[in-house]
Amino acid sequence: MFKFAPIITFMRQFALLSFLTLIVFCSSTWAQPDKMITNRDNYFWQFGIAWTSTDDDGKELNPMPIDQLHGLPFPSRLYADRYIYNGWSAEGVLGGQAYDATKKVNDSIGVNGLLTYFDVALKYSFYKQLGRGAIDPYLGAGAGFTFRSADPKQSAPLLTPTVNLSAGCTFWMSKQIGVQAQGVYKFGLVDILGKASYAQYSLGLVYRIEKTDGYKSDFHKPKYKLPRKPSRIKVEKQTDES
Repeated sequence: MFKFAPIITFMRQFALLSFLTLIVFCSSTWAQPDKMITNRDNYFWQFGIAWTSTDDDGKELNPMPIDQLHGLPFPSRLYADRYIYNGWSAEGVLGGQAYDATKKVNDSIGVNGLLTYFDVALKYSFYKQLGRGAIDPYLGAGAGFTFRSADPKQSAPLLTPTVNLSAGCTFWMSKQIGVQAQGVYKFGLVDILGKASYAQYSLGLVYRIEKTDGYKSDFHKPKYKLPRKPSRIKVEKQTDES
């Protein structure tokens, strides 16, 4: 019989290494001065809200069962995206999802309560390669924490650290406003490809704050200003006494 233990151990070690690398990268990025982490050829910040659907039925071979998706009629995902450099950006996400008791959660029916999560991700956008047009596809990888309600029928752990892989695309309707579609799979570190893992799909609106060409950071501002014209020293004329 094929043993999964070595594979699971390797994936856990890889996930931990990826998470630590992400933390170090984000820390060094945010610690750099604004002059180093901005690029006027792209945006400055992005903020968005989205409607989400969650696939938590535990069936890995059926990644998007339409009849088993848990969703809400109002936006339940908030995110902020900070541009770094040359297509790379860092994203923070906060969201939640209410379970539908009529739909399956892993191996149970009738699960009530909430699924909430906090995620961070490092993303790469292909916007510049496509000519900075209306289509902006991207890929992302990151980590997060998922909290589930302590329902007796809930077979997944109450708290789960996850490693996340995402893919999405933003369709820009103007220079500032776009529609963003995304899919993300979250690998639960307590049981890889098990009951703690789940997928989410989202559709939302994003607002982009562009970087202006006239922007100047504090590094461009001179501390001392010298007068443009040299001052003249007045010398009084002396008259000869007769």
